[in-house]
This record gives sequence, C-alpha cells and structure tokens, in this order.
Amino acid sequence: MNILLIDSIDLPFGGAHSVHVGLLMKGLLENRENAFLIIPYGHKREVLSLNKKRVGHYDAIPYFFVHQDIHANKIIRLVNKFIAVFHTAGLIYRRRNKKKVDAIILGGAVDIIRDSPIIFMCAILRIPLYIWFVEKMSLNIYSGIPGFLNHWSQKMTEAFLPCFASGVIVISSYLKKHYLKYLMEDKILISPILVSQNMQNTTMRNTKYIAKEKLDLKCNCKYLLVYSGSYGEKDGIFYLIDAFAKVVKKYPDTLFIMTGKNDSKIIMSSVESYIHLHNLQDYMQLVGFVNSEELFYYNHFADILFACRTNSPFANHGFPWKLGEYCMTCKPIIATKVSDIELYFKDNDDLLIVEPSNSKAIADKIDFVLSNYDEALVIANKGKETALKNFGYLEKTREIIDFIKVNNNF
Repeated sequence: MNILLIDSIDLPFGGAHSVHVGLLMKGLLENRENAFLIIPYGHKREVLSLNKKRVGHYDAIPYFFVHQDIHANKIIRLVNKFIAVFHTAGLIYRRRNKKKVDAIILGGAVDIIRDSPIIFMCAILRIPLYIWFVEKMSLNIYSGIPGFLNHWSQKMTEAFLPCFASGVIVISSYLKKHYLKYLMEDKILISPILVSQNMQNTTMRNTKYIAKEKLDLKCNCKYLLVYSGSYGEKDGIFYLIDAFAKVVKKYPDTLFIMTGKNDSKIIMSSVESYIHLHNLQDYMQLVGFVNSEELFYYNHFADILFACRTNSPFANHGFPWKLGEYCMTCKPIIATKVSDIELYFKDNDDLLIVEPSNSKAIADKIDFVLSNYDEALVIANKGKETALKNFGYLEKTREIIDFIKVNNNF
C-alpha cells in the first residue's frame, strides 16, 4: 500500500510532534508499507540551516519539502502557506497518475480552509483521506481578530472535515467521543503517543550539534529538574514555578531548566516576570527552543521530568506527546491526572501522578522523589515497560495500517 503522510513539521528540528511523525513513518516503512512524507512548509526557520535539500532521506525517512519560506512577515508567510498547500495538491495529483498513492494521512494542525486544495483533490481523485487529530484546536485560547477567525475556522474543521474523511485517527478517548457525533465508531481509531526502544540510542549517535556545556550541567547543581513545552495555558507553567518556589527552600542546590517557548512575547514576558516575582532567577533557566539532540541531553541529565498539564478542556482532549520520550529515559516523571493518563499508568507504580492545577501536590511529589530517589527510579523503569507495552510504534502503526485497509477493503 502506498501511503502519503502530509504534515508540516520541522525536520530535523521540532519537538515531540516531529519525533512522532518520524516514528509513524518508520513504523509504516518497517511494517512493509510504501510510505512517503510530504512537508508542505516548516514553522521554524532553523529547518533551513541544516536541511537545504527539498527532497531526500533523514534518518531513513523519505521526505519532500514542498515550499521553503524564510520570510518573517506574517502576511507573506500566510500567503506562502496557501501556495504550499496548492503545490501539495498538485503533487498528490501527479503521484495518483503514477499510481503511487493509495491513501493519505493528513496530520498537524489541520484546517479545512487552508488545507481545502488537499481535501478536494482527495475527494475528486477518490483517494481515501485519514485525518490525524491530536488536539481539539477550537478549545485553544485565541486573541484579536486573527484569533477569532482562527477559532471559527477550527470549529468548521472539527464539524465538517469528518464528512470528507474515510476515517480519523485521534490521540485520546475525549477526541473519540467528540468525533462520534459525526462518524461511526469503526471510522475512528485511538492512537496515542508512540515510543521506540531505540529512541535513546538513535539520539546518542547524533551528537555533533550538542554544545559541550550541555554535558557539564550536573557539575553546577546537585539536582536538575527539566520541563519542555510550549508555555501555553494547558501546560501549567505557573503551577510548576509555584511548586519549585516551595521546593527550592528545602533543596537550594537545585536547578530548574525550561526548554521550549511560546510565540507570544506577552506570555514569555509574564513567565519571566513570575520567576523574578519568586526570586528564582538564580535557580531557573529558560533556554528556549532546542533541537531534539540537545533536548535529549537535558532529559538524560535530569533528576525529574515534568508533564504537568492543567485540568482544562484543551489538555483533556489531547495527550502529552513528550511523556513517551520521558518514559524512555527511565528518569522519574511527574505528570498530572488529565486526559487518558490513568488509562495507561498508575500512580506510584509506573508513573508519579498528581492532581492538576495544584502546586502543593507537585511540590510534595518533588520532595518525595528527591527524598526517595531509588524508589522513584524503580517506578521510572516500570514506566518505560508500560510505555513500550502500550505505545510501541511498530504495533501502533500496524493498527493504523489495518484500520486503513479494513475501511477501504485493501
């Protein structure tokens, strides 16, 4: 079967999204399907600094960049996104004529207006189209007129796009419940996060972009705490900072590193102000966006990792992708009780789970880990076993392949 995966990721940069697209591609290929990755456009210009080829292979994944955009102007970049999508639709047409496409998986922040050329091309050519939903984007918090338009575009996407799809792949039971309003149950597949036993080994081999100072972090503190994310409302950043302010009084030789960033300067400024309000500037570092190799080393040296989402509709409809990467490190992970976490993990057995939006609960769990680290490591090792059992990429991509074949009688 010839499967096209269309997703605008930042190969080889990007965060958990890029990692999971890579694992999905590897799973399709290793399950003996002919899969090809099409990237209409990238979000971060760092992509171009390393990857100047529009077509090729990265880590054995065949890819094609449809449109590379280095413009900073938001209007120009928006126009270029539409141009990239039109070019992608043309590419689908040419591949269909050559009998090189049997089904398409459309992932990322899918938008029924922006992605309409792809959607209509699939409808005209009768190509089975599967939408990969990992969030309920209409629940995101938007501002201004562009935000208002984006909100209603996402509402339309969630309501009408299933009508054009052969099926949907969702990340959580909450999303499945939503799409049951529009599709029969056999047209919906829950496919949560993906993990690989070799995630660490692969990253360890790709070390040429790692600055030496990343390897010396443990020399500067006794305990290292690491958070990675987008600093959005769902991420619970301020609860984490509140918790750390309580912990650092007992463990002053602790460093808390936060990677990632939010595109909003207002949000990032508020995070920095909140850190200063608690006088934590000497105990915390905001290192910004890092590539996957750098992130690996932060996670590798961490004593505790965090996936502490808030109890919000947006967070509950998703699932923390980074949790899979964290589990593969065998380091203690503190996660909040949101979405489907408790369907897969049990507190103090294979994961350290706390109530969401509760800084005291997070602080108490940090204290427990640092005071009982050997016990926490046993929990972390069991967490890796649980992750491999529930989220192994080969098995989960096999389920996706079977889902597509059954729905289209392949």
